[in-house]
Amino acid sequence: MSENALLEVKDLKKHFPIKGGIFRKTVGQVHAVDGVSFTLQPGETLGLVGESGCGKSTLGRTIIRLYDVTAGSMKFQGSDITNAEGEDLRPVRRNMAMIFQDPYASLNPRMTVSEIIEAPMAVHNKGIKSERREKIADLLEVVGLRAKMANRYPHEFSGGQRQRIGIARALILQPKLIIADEPVSALDVSIQAQVINLMMQLKDQFKLTYIFIAHDLAVVEHISTTVAVMYLGHIMEKASSKALYANPKHPYTQALIQAIPIADPKKRKAAGEKQTLQGDIPSPITPPSGCVFHTRCPLAEERCKSEVPALRNLGENGGEHLVACHLV
Repeated sequence: MSENALLEVKDLKKHFPIKGGIFRKTVGQVHAVDGVSFTLQPGETLGLVGESGCGKSTLGRTIIRLYDVTAGSMKFQGSDITNAEGEDLRPVRRNMAMIFQDPYASLNPRMTVSEIIEAPMAVHNKGIKSERREKIADLLEVVGLRAKMANRYPHEFSGGQRQRIGIARALILQPKLIIADEPVSALDVSIQAQVINLMMQLKDQFKLTYIFIAHDLAVVEHISTTVAVMYLGHIMEKASSKALYANPKHPYTQALIQAIPIADPKKRKAAGEKQTLQGDIPSPITPPSGCVFHTRCPLAEERCKSEVPALRNLGENGGEHLVACHLV
């Protein structure tokens, strides 16, 4: 782990108990995140990708401490935040913010835009009323809205505009880390590009670090400096965006990249037949033994059923390219 790292996550686990019976006893666990480790440097954009149900959103919400940690540890700016609560958690929440997936559900319909964006400042007692209003007006202009819209309600805006309001709310305390949980998946394709470009512009302007969660690998390639591929609560592969898309090493990553739609018919024909994954993702209540991907892997051998593959560095020329596979 680097001493200058903004965020250090080590063997992080988040399990959700399953209750059953008359006395509501715990009868099982959902292994949503099951031993994830990574380091995030200041200014980096880490793209978290994978199929629905792989645990990427749960990982983001656990990092920002919307969920309590089951096991493992997290350090933010060198301070352990794994079990921080109450007043100890306040400075962490000032420096972390989240952009949610659904711009229709994440904004309170009974509050004006001004009240929604001001709420974090009120919670952390930042500035007086006039200073807050001035800052909100400036920030609305920065995210591509007009300052006079501050007194409107969320239902008066389109989906793309609502997500810009969500971005403004995330920025209002000038955090160092923003976790974006599929921030464009609910938007039209034309609007997606505008929001992605805005986020890239804001990253440079405010010197932000992103964890960008998505299932669209084409979007992740555009915005991310580093990409981590998740499957059933585990990181299967992690490398720089350039290295991962140019030379995916894990069979799961290869299948995901081959599934990216190709608009050009000539390129589609040249690409030939795509490798498709067979079957569905196993239940996170009873994940497979050994490599969790072995039930769908076209290369699986007998050892894959019993031995958990370590995340090994297979990078060339001193670069980092981590892969969790016995056969690569």
